[in-house]
Amino acid sequence: MDEEATNEEVTVEKGINTKVELTRAIKAMAKIFYDREHLKKEGLIYEFDEMRSLLQGIEPSLKDFFDQLYLTAQPLECNKQIIDRMKRLIVFICYLLASLNNTKINSFKFDLVLYLDLVGTSNEGLNIMANLGTTTTSRVVDRKKKKISDSQREYVANALIKYSEQAFVLNINDYHNIHVQRQPNITSTSWAAYMATIVMNPCPMLAISRDGALNPKIIDDELITKHLDN
Repeated sequence: MDEEATNEEVTVEKGINTKVELTRAIKAMAKIFYDREHLKKEGLIYEFDEMRSLLQGIEPSLKDFFDQLYLTAQPLECNKQIIDRMKRLIVFICYLLASLNNTKINSFKFDLVLYLDLVGTSNEGLNIMANLGTTTTSRVVDRKKKKISDSQREYVANALIKYSEQAFVLNINDYHNIHVQRQPNITSTSWAAYMATIVMNPCPMLAISRDGALNPKIIDDELITKHLDN
């Protein structure tokens, strides 16, 4: 009986030590991810090998954690395609574990919910994913898209002012997406979209003085020159 009790105590003690190491690993990852996202303003890491190398360089104690996490995928029994997919899943798991310790780590969740929104996932679907703790909510996506749209408009306007005499239009494209599903739901009445795209190239060098077109075989340079001022 005494020997059995001793074995149980050792087992419990080992279990406690393992739990403490896991907690320390998650806290270490959370601190690194938080610093990258909010202090250093650095981008996300999507490759497992890059993440393991970077985090182990900052916190060497994470080496055993990543080794065990990688071995969990049974790399010796899987082909390269499956291992690559498992590595991407491990990256997501690392960000998810870190967000459990610090809820302000959400850049990865936002990238995922933004992708799901762009491929047509409904707001209900996005909010279900958010309730599961894997993404942010659809409301956050709407606010972020509006912010991106407003900043893009301001950026283009400033660029046009800065290069007003040294820029030329490369392409103007009117995009009409009308061949889409038109069955309404509770959030939208149609998927039809219209988008006008203008691609411009600001050139830091002064233009070469020339009267006429560079390729008169396909462009009526005389007509362009005649009406250029208008």
